[in-house]
Amino acid sequence: MRKIELIELVSDYLNGGDGPDDLKGRFHDQVIKKHIEAAFNGIVFKTYMEGKQYADYSVLDSWARNYPLTIQSLSAGKGNVRLPYPPMQLPNNMGILQVASSTDLSLVFAYRETNSNAVFAALEVGAVSTKPFFYLEQNATGSGIETHVLQLEKVPDGCTAVNVKMIVPLEVVDDFDQVMIPAGKEDMIIAQVMDLLRTKPPEDNVNDNKASR
Repeated sequence: MRKIELIELVSDYLNGGDGPDDLKGRFHDQVIKKHIEAAFNGIVFKTYMEGKQYADYSVLDSWARNYPLTIQSLSAGKGNVRLPYPPMQLPNNMGILQVASSTDLSLVFAYRETNSNAVFAALEVGAVSTKPFFYLEQNATGSGIETHVLQLEKVPDGCTAVNVKMIVPLEVVDDFDQVMIPAGKEDMIIAQVMDLLRTKPPEDNVNDNKASR
């Protein structure tokens, strides 16, 4: 399903005959769009919490998409990958579910927290471990700046590209891009959007020289 189709689905429901009377025709499509994005991200976070509770993060797989990416500046087993989108901000970097060699999917890079690099270096883990790993750099935004970069280390010989399986926040996806939504979750998104809209403060139409809410 494309993002624009999801927006139209929710808008048609809210403005159609089946829509609740207290919400019907009250909100602009752009307002509905923002609430859909918030609902999508909230449901993914709830899915993560369910996976954490049962120690089964495979429930996140159906929300994720694979992105084949070329390793840049590869030298001496080190390189980097520029992500096309920022990953969803989930605990333990679970917005990125897997980084694997594009030619050998059994060759998976382990995730390492950025602030643990100094600890591992002091313990000389690199001297005995050959496991490839990655960590995420989030840089300041601005013209010409790559905001989200995966740094790769111990890249095996012959590995020049990786498949990055990650969940992307809905607000950064173009309206005509495909959105990964598990079957049956559309109704959950609609219900969540209605709950969010019901808690939205009413528009301030009183001319009292005070800023509108």
